[in-house]
Amino acid sequence: MSRRFKVGFWIVVAGQLALLLTVIGVKEQTYRTGDTVVLQAMPVDPRSLLQGDYVELNYEIALLPQFPSEPPIGSKMFVSLVEKDDAWEAIGYGTSKPGGKEVFIKGIVGPNGRLDFGIGTYFVPEGTGRVIERSQDLKVRVAISGGGDALIKEVLVDGQPFDPRAPDLREPRRPPRELPTPATPQQAP
Repeated sequence: MSRRFKVGFWIVVAGQLALLLTVIGVKEQTYRTGDTVVLQAMPVDPRSLLQGDYVELNYEIALLPQFPSEPPIGSKMFVSLVEKDDAWEAIGYGTSKPGGKEVFIKGIVGPNGRLDFGIGTYFVPEGTGRVIERSQDLKVRVAISGGGDALIKEVLVDGQPFDPRAPDLREPRRPPRELPTPATPQQAP
């Protein structure tokens, strides 16, 4: 191998490593310093043979309101958020980034008039997706960067952080099977 080839190889490796660390650093920065909001969600529990169990999260704020002209699929939309009670709600939808200190999340217009925020999939250990699917109240704690990019911090199932090791108390349990009682011997008359 020539010296020139070795140098080129290590430059490519260093470039890939730098790119990977940059992506991780940006996500970590959002996770640590982004605005934390709680969004109301509805679960769907699909399964992927290659990826395992995951829950598809359907956010209430993802449904676009009626516009005079429908935004094209694939276009960016910004959703302004305000805190109300125990979850944040949408107060406005627009194609331009909100100014000031307003909290907003960025989404991409998808089919059926819904927005994709990049936080619609939450992977769970095998067999635990039913706990989320059966929940009465599902909320997701999300970190949002200054540019509107979002990351899931925590899933709240009926007000409690999702714990895949916790038993699903909502699942109906069968009563223990009773063993037949042995017949008492009859005495002959």
